[in-house]
Amino acid sequence: MTDFRISVEQYSGTYYDIGYKQGQQIDKPLINMFANIVNEDRIDLDRLNEIYAWFSPHLLEELSGLADSMDIPLKRAALFSGYGTPEMPGMGCSSIVNRKMLVRNYDYSPAVYDGRFVFIQPNKGYASVGHSLHVMGRTEGVNEKGLAIALHFVNNKEAQNGLTAGSVIRIVLDTCKNTDEAINMIKQLPHSWSYNFAIGDAKGNTAIVEESPFNIKVRTDEHTLYCTNHFQNDSMLKSNRENLEGSMGRLNYLSRNNLETMSGRGVFRAFRDKDTPLYNEQYGDFFGTLHTFAYLFEEKKY
Repeated sequence: MTDFRISVEQYSGTYYDIGYKQGQQIDKPLINMFANIVNEDRIDLDRLNEIYAWFSPHLLEELSGLADSMDIPLKRAALFSGYGTPEMPGMGCSSIVNRKMLVRNYDYSPAVYDGRFVFIQPNKGYASVGHSLHVMGRTEGVNEKGLAIALHFVNNKEAQNGLTAGSVIRIVLDTCKNTDEAINMIKQLPHSWSYNFAIGDAKGNTAIVEESPFNIKVRTDEHTLYCTNHFQNDSMLKSNRENLEGSMGRLNYLSRNNLETMSGRGVFRAFRDKDTPLYNEQYGDFFGTLHTFAYLFEEKKY
């Protein structure tokens, strides 16, 4: 694998300010990369505006700041909005969530990786931190209320114009303070692909939301939940991919190795262990581990 750098960035102010300042930092290669992932001509700007105006008007302000800073039309800046049906392969991810921790690995290719760890502190809205996905979105993160959430790709065979999982996570972090609010928000949003969302909050409430564009189910457990890249709810199984060998193997490893008895730091080290199926180096196949993220609810540390 080619070495790559992660930039750590911090933004505050209005959402327009946050967008404008981010636009000053974005390199042109990143813009070109997104142009290959999202077909600009297929973005319905009116529908995009309608969805964000209803659920998260602050992100329209951020998008406007990005466009102005980069001196590009709003339609081109919409490449970063997370609306549409992206043309990219699926990713891999593994996670554990319980009242003590949310720990996850994000598996993908560095060729289509933002490489940005972003802190935001808006004047209005919850402060949060997470890895950037298509600039405005997040692969996972935690906000100032102690709500943590991570995405896990499942399938793209059932697709519609809607929000990508990274944008869903961003909206949740910006507007929700606990697991119940996050679940309610995810149920309301229009989704483009099928994903799992692992969620936990400061009061120990956890859930896995299994979401397709046409159906949503929620798994809960008072102890520990494990999540990889397939649905486990019986009514959602038909939406899984045909080949589940890797996803099932990681799930079996998670459930059989007593991770729930370990400290958060111990689990973090286990996820980074190259000798386990949780860590992958198939970077050329869009399945290499790019980062490990952990949030410890009781210690309030990530």
